[in-house]
Amino acid sequence: MTVIDTWNLENLYRPGGRFGPEDEVAYGAKLKALAGTITRLGPDLLGVQEVGDPLTLADPVDILDGPWHTAVSAHPDARAIRVGFLSRLPLTPLADVTDFPDLLAPVQADDHNDPTDRMGRGAPAVRLEPAPVTPWTSWCAI
Repeated sequence: MTVIDTWNLENLYRPGGRFGPEDEVAYGAKLKALAGTITRLGPDLLGVQEVGDPLTLADPVDILDGPWHTAVSAHPDARAIRVGFLSRLPLTPLADVTDFPDLLAPVQADDHNDPTDRMGRGAPAVRLEPAPVTPWTSWCAI
């Protein structure tokens, strides 16, 4: 069974920028809390929102146990935040979508602009590589 979850990381920016924490201590505390929650959730694939610089997603991965893989959209919104994935299983990026599908009509996103046919942030599409199969042996005592 593959466990899939999603989580808003609430402005995952490194310290010193407009949206990031004030200092390294606050950033370290945030990373520790993120890693703790990810560990408790135990997902195989975690969709994440509000990732700042794409390289920032490596920071919580560095303190998680075991190997993790990441994919982040190259298309940020107006605040330079993106969506992406963390995965225990290897990922193969397939696409980074910004346009709505052809059959979906444009939508009104707010009260001040014309309808749009594009997402505010890109949406990465990935394929999960299957986990290796471990042979299982059953033992029976007679």
